[in-house]
Formats: sequence, structure tokens, C-alpha cells
Amino acid sequence: MDVQEHPDASEPSPKMLQVPGGSACREFEHDAQEDRTTQRAIKSLWNLYKTCVRPAEQKTQYSHFDSRPMTEQEFMSRPQVLLLGQYSTGKTTMVKWLTGTDSPHFDIGPQPSSDKFMAIVHGTEERLIRGCAAASLPELPFQGLGDFGAEFFKSFAALAMKSRLLEDLTLVDTPGVLSGANHKRGRNYDFTKVVQWLAERADLVLLSFDPLKCDMADEFKEILEVLKPIQDKVRCVLNKADTVEATELLRVHGALMWNLGQVLQTPEVTRVFVSSFREKEYEHQEMKRLFDEDKAKIMQELGSLPRATLLRKANLVVERARRVRAHFCIMTYVQSQLPLSVRTFGSDERTRKWISDNWERLYEAAKKHHSLSPGDMPRPEALLASIQTMDDLVRSLPKWHAEVAELLERVTSSDVPSLIESIAGVTAAPLCPTKRNAAASRGDGFWRMFFGSSQESEGPPKSRRRL
Repeated sequence: MDVQEHPDASEPSPKMLQVPGGSACREFEHDAQEDRTTQRAIKSLWNLYKTCVRPAEQKTQYSHFDSRPMTEQEFMSRPQVLLLGQYSTGKTTMVKWLTGTDSPHFDIGPQPSSDKFMAIVHGTEERLIRGCAAASLPELPFQGLGDFGAEFFKSFAALAMKSRLLEDLTLVDTPGVLSGANHKRGRNYDFTKVVQWLAERADLVLLSFDPLKCDMADEFKEILEVLKPIQDKVRCVLNKADTVEATELLRVHGALMWNLGQVLQTPEVTRVFVSSFREKEYEHQEMKRLFDEDKAKIMQELGSLPRATLLRKANLVVERARRVRAHFCIMTYVQSQLPLSVRTFGSDERTRKWISDNWERLYEAAKKHHSLSPGDMPRPEALLASIQTMDDLVRSLPKWHAEVAELLERVTSSDVPSLIESIAGVTAAPLCPTKRNAAASRGDGFWRMFFGSSQESEGPPKSRRRL
């Protein structure tokens, strides 16, 4: 198989990762021991999700209301960088520049040329893998794309290439966003939903703009809407910035900032990186220093992804556990409040009507009864709409089990913090409890299942124990 999996934690990673690009060429240091530690921690996070969070998702049919359970391939994959933008904004040229390679499969031109989602992955030799075969490869994390149907696979491919950058990152190029009625024509799949699926699983999203096309197309506004919940990992790039003069570039930059502010509606001003990601020399050299500085900052973001992915996955597990717990508490509370006549003799239609008539009261009562945070709870109208589409509703509503809620709470409050404690890079205050006391206070925690007992978690030495 040409496509290679993420290097095993036992194998040393390359010392340096070189990103090509002429005068902007940069190198990122990689510590082999640190890489192995990170991979072990990610594996432990996966075991935690698999044994604690995923069973609760299955018990509450969480995938009916939100995203399907994560797979091991998705969780253990290389960090992913998703490139988005309108057509002819230089996305594919940026991929070519980043990887330092060229390929006949890179279709570059002023017209809407890239009509496929293409994952650029590491392999021993160049090979294009199309459609369902690419999505079903066990080495790649794209099995979930099967939910979008066979028609979508006609617009998906994976390109395996030999590149130093791809040993640590996976790049995902996307079709250019179209304007007007064209974005609905000729696509037999939901483009926005596919982008949302990829963006949620990406470690970084590069949103590319062209200085000659700063207007917001209809489809592009839809894309920006689905990116709102993950704005922390979106970076806006004004590409091809050297193709206009400095005075015109200032006007373009201001117009782009205004357009983004109108769509994103954020209290903070969106940062836009200004540069040109290609092999050629800058056409206009007046802003060369700015171009090089912003290009270097994007390169630093890419270089930090292999280490930052651990904290992102830890945040993902914690966020998902909190949402699943809130979902479990709401659903079980609704089940507990069903009248006996509805539970015993009620049809699905009768049950749906009773829940709909009492929904506002049930939603607020569950929040108060279980002390749920508003940030963890699903939108009430979306949750109710999903409940109304459930089959065999009375039996589908889960019953309350305190141990499920306690397990999910322990994941967020104890297990994940314990895992990242030693690698987060934060020093403890002098009066904080020692690791020995903290470990002893946790007792036989979840992590003994994976790491076994240790001297730190065995409590005081035997010579100091008293009857």
C-alpha cells in the first residue's frame, strides 16, 4: 500500500521538517522523544473515549441528534489542514508550494478548475486513489464521508505523494466556492455539509481570498456560517497579495475586513494574513516585509500542529463528554416525566404531542435538576425536532443511570486533566498538592486500566501507614 499511516510512537520522527518555498523556506524542529510521548497520550485519549464516552453515545442514540461516533482512524490520524476559498484564490497553488512538489493531478487556472475534494497524503510514491476506495482506506480518516452517498465519491480522491511536509500533516484541497445559482447546479451532494464535516475534524482551516474577488458569494456565506463554531482554528489568508500595488492592497484589505465582519458578526476584528504562497518572486515588492512576516506566521502555525493536536484532541474528548452528558440528562429526564398512560398505552404520535406541548418546561426543568451548563446543552428547537423523528419513541428514550453520568463527569474533571497534566507545559503553584497526594486522592482511577498501579498512586510508603 502506497499510503502510509501515521508513524508509530515507537519509531523516531524526523528531526527537522522542512517547508519549501524559495526565500521563505523554513524548518521546524521535532523532538523524537516528545513525539513518542504525544502519540502515547493520544492513544490513551482514544482508549478513554472508546471505553467511557462512546458507550454513552450509543446508549442515548447520540448520533441521531449530532455527529456519529468518532472512529479510531479519525482520532489517530495526522493533523489535517483544510483549504477553503472561492475559485481561483490559489488554494491548489498553495498546496503545491507547501509540499514542494508538482503533479499532473494539480489543476491550476483562473477558471473554476478544482472540482473535487482532494486529500493530499503521504505515500511512498505518487498515486491517485479515487472515490470510495480513497474513503475506505484503513490508513486514512475519511470513512465517515460515506454518509454523503455514492454520488459524493465521484467528487472525492486522495493523492499520495512523497513529501517531508506530508509525513506530519495531511492537506485537504476543496472545490472553489461558486457564486449565484451556479453553486446549486451540477452537485449531487450537499457541499456545505461536506465542508462542515471536514472542518470539524481539521486541526487548521485556511480560508483563502483573492485581492481581485473580495465579494462574498451566496455559497461562501453559507460556508462562513458553518465555520462560526470553530472560529478558533480558522485563519484568513489574503493570497496573491503581490499582484496589486500597495495602495490598492490597503483598500482591498479594508474591504475584506468589513465583509468578514458583516458575515461573522464577531466582537473582535478578524485577523487576515497577507502574503503570496507560490514559488515566484513577488510582483510588487513594496510590501515584501509584510508578506514574509505573515507567511512565516502561517508556517509557524503549521509547524506547531503536531504538538498542538494533542491538546485539541483532549479538548474534543472533554467537549464531547460534556455534551453527551447534557444530552443524557435531558433525555432521561423527559423519559422520567412521561405520564404512566403515555408510557403504557401511548402511541408514538401521542408521545410526540405530549413532549411538544410540554417541551419548554421539560427542557428548563432538566437543566435545573441536573445543574447543566447552558454551553453544554443542545439548542432546544433542534433537539425537539430530532426527538420528533425518532421511531418507537417511548422505548428509545433512555432511562436514568447515575453511573453513566458519573463516568462522563469523571472524564472531564479527572481523567483527561490527569493525562495532560505532565505535558501541558504549565507549572503548578508552590502550595498546590503534590502529584503523590493528588494521585492518592483519586484512588483506583480509570487510568489504572491502561497504566497499571504506580508508586505515585499507591499512597504513602508502607513504613508511614498506620492502623
